[in-house]
Amino acid sequence: MNRVLIANRGEIARRLIRYYRGLDVETVVVFSEPDAEQPWVEDADYAVYLNGRTVEETYLNPSRVLSAGFDAGCDFIHPGYCFLADRPDFYEMAGRANMPVMGTPPKVMHRVQDRWALRDVARAVGIPLVPSSERIPSDQDGLEAAIRMGTPLWVKSVQGDIQLRVTRIDEVVDVVKRVRRAAGILVGESAVFLEREVGKMRQVGTYIVGDHHGSYAHMGTSDGSIRQGSSTWIEEMGDELLGVDLQAALGAASVALAQALDWVGVGRVRWAVTPDNHAYLLKISPRLTTGFSLAETLFGVDLIHTQNRVLMGEHLGWEGSATRVDEYGLQLRLLHVGPPGGPRAPGMLDKIAVPEGVQVDLGTEAGQLCTPDTDPMLAKITVTAPSRQAAIVKAKAVLEATEVVGVQTNREAMIRVLGAPAMWRGQVHVHSLREILGG
Repeated sequence: MNRVLIANRGEIARRLIRYYRGLDVETVVVFSEPDAEQPWVEDADYAVYLNGRTVEETYLNPSRVLSAGFDAGCDFIHPGYCFLADRPDFYEMAGRANMPVMGTPPKVMHRVQDRWALRDVARAVGIPLVPSSERIPSDQDGLEAAIRMGTPLWVKSVQGDIQLRVTRIDEVVDVVKRVRRAAGILVGESAVFLEREVGKMRQVGTYIVGDHHGSYAHMGTSDGSIRQGSSTWIEEMGDELLGVDLQAALGAASVALAQALDWVGVGRVRWAVTPDNHAYLLKISPRLTTGFSLAETLFGVDLIHTQNRVLMGEHLGWEGSATRVDEYGLQLRLLHVGPPGGPRAPGMLDKIAVPEGVQVDLGTEAGQLCTPDTDPMLAKITVTAPSRQAAIVKAKAVLEATEVVGVQTNREAMIRVLGAPAMWRGQVHVHSLREILGG
């Protein structure tokens, strides 16, 4: 490997640049017009302009990204997380262009991205599933199925991770249209279905790793229930929140599912966990996820290097589960946000400063213009402590000492969440953010 195309931006692009520089592999990044002066564009050895302003025109356009890699003479592509990392068709197109993509092989991606095929495999290995409708045909609006199921429910894409919640029947038709459109843009497949809401569930995920030699392992389970829409604000990992027994059961089920799928690569099995600790399969993310560095910190494993080893055909030698450090971890996502229900207001990031002594992954730097078209992820802040309560106290203190000037962020909102009684007691679920902040 001599030259890699990094098909992403922000903090994950910066992390990948550092990693490949350590291997003496040249890096090429792609960028949109609003990102032209971002620090990761300067960090890379080469940069290719994608000739567009919006994410849809640029980072989500497989033809433009592949053309950039081909023109730059790249040997392979790392998609990071999100964007084209969820697109089996992108992996296939890249393979035909002789630029393999770092990640799960396309045939495996197709198996896990098609939720109907995944549900069949899960049933075969005895994994519980959330009740759902059938696929909603393209000529139907989903209203009939919604009336039968009742609300609240979720409209979800068959492929990818696009979903919107519906609380009233009269919202269904519009929400189905919105999810169809978003899925068509983000993953190239607009099929949708309806899924019953599992009450005040926790949304958790178990990291899985598999190589080409039939070796499978899991790396514990993290909780990303403190979220707004599909964006996780606070992710936490450790034994205390879910308990050792449930985490062991989810790990074993994840490995069984990976074996049944002939899984290869690094990914995450996502679960809905009810208040009485029953777990139901939601989906598999066939790639790195945003919070992968939290798992790395607690397990002492470099997951990007692990991906590299898998791509090169090495035998990982992992069996069952990786060894975890006896700590509790929280990862705080410092985001450029807008007012509730409104767009992000443009602004100049005049200052961003996080106290020393914690792990910080910066996506940008002071002096950059933040707009609705730039990456909302300003920084990921990871803290660890001997217990969950100690980690919460430490995380809250770090946020209180963090300075961000010039743009609106979720810093103060996260401070409120960390100080809430429900958070302290571990009684969190996917609606906790709205309940704590109101509205």
